Amino acid sequence: MTRGMMSVGVLMLMGTVAHAATLYRWVDPNGVVTYQNTPPPASAGHVRVVHVGRPPSRSAVRQAVSALHPVVLYRAPHCAPCRQVSAYLHRRKIPFRAIDVSRGRSIVRAMKRKTGSTTVPTITVGKQVLIGYIPSALKNELTAAGYPKAPGG
Repeated sequence: MTRGMMSVGVLMLMGTVAHAATLYRWVDPNGVVTYQNTPPPASAGHVRVVHVGRPPSRSAVRQAVSALHPVVLYRAPHCAPCRQVSAYLHRRKIPFRAIDVSRGRSIVRAMKRKTGSTTVPTITVGKQVLIGYIPSALKNELTAAGYPKAPGG
């Protein structure tokens, strides 16, 4: 499945936000059933509130996107840019897996096979690889993958 095809499912999930609505269902004095997006008149009987297309929570969107585009941070101890990436992901509440490359050569070899790099930090967002920490590039990649924007921006 391509990245674009996987994103369609996430966009469909997020698309319900635009269609979220509260409808009122009631029966008028003549027995006619009415659905409307404004509250019924006082004379209406059998009023029911119907919620249509409740928007998913930011958490639900984050989980759905994470399943399609998991984030992995390859890091090392005493790496200031690695700490900055980790802090940014925490602030934005992005679930991620951190892999400490100082734990062994096999981890470095696996990182090289997967990303083509042994530089830290290296971040993967789905199949996309970001080498080094460039804040705008990471922000753009996470947004393009469908992760909710950071609160306030």
